[in-house]
Amino acid sequence: MVFDVDAVAFDKDGTLIDLDAAWGPAALAWVMTAASGDPVLEETLAASLGLDLSTGHLVAGGLFAVGTVGQLYETTLRTLSENGAAEAQARASSDRAREMSALAGEKGNLVALGDVAGTFRSLQEAGLRLAIVSSDDRSAIDSAIEALAVGLLIQGVVAGDEGLEAKPAPAALIEAARRLGVEPARLLYVGDSWVDAEAARAAGVAGVVLVGDQPPDTSVLATVVVPGIDSLHVV
Repeated sequence: MVFDVDAVAFDKDGTLIDLDAAWGPAALAWVMTAASGDPVLEETLAASLGLDLSTGHLVAGGLFAVGTVGQLYETTLRTLSENGAAEAQARASSDRAREMSALAGEKGNLVALGDVAGTFRSLQEAGLRLAIVSSDDRSAIDSAIEALAVGLLIQGVVAGDEGLEAKPAPAALIEAARRLGVEPARLLYVGDSWVDAEAARAAGVAGVVLVGDQPPDTSVLATVVVPGIDSLHVV
């Protein structure tokens, strides 16, 4: 598959870095803190937020995998309220969960999925403008950019805490195209989930590349599915 584009935007978690290594400890801390030791509530929250408690892995397409921190907070608040917590108690537990998750996340491992810096460098040297479009907060994206050593290779970042409507809405990708100075139709998006594919299609980008093993219902949303970003080459 060949794309004639001027820019490429990338999702972060699951595309550039290993999702479970980066988010697993934080997700577990979020659920355990919010549940306050109630095993039934732990299971309920894990199901709502997309965490497999038996393995510690994030559920593909679940909220931990594709949602913003704001969405995680609101879903936690709603789940606690629906399970009998008073409003003040639910909010306090949700606040603690977010705080403890952030602390646990600092201990998470940032594992690159392939030669991220090398791929970015080859794309930039070919004249392509690069961006990261993620549902994660800007601080977490900046930490990943530093760890991956790609800060000088990208020209734009759109984060989940900027107030834009979250993926699968197209707003973040349309904003990325604007910041890169290209039309959406001249932008390629690389992601790993159905929300990435839906957002890309809604934004009218040139195509969407999904990486990794994809279920059939997600594969059909992609222009092409590849093993990882190392499969991207300039022709």
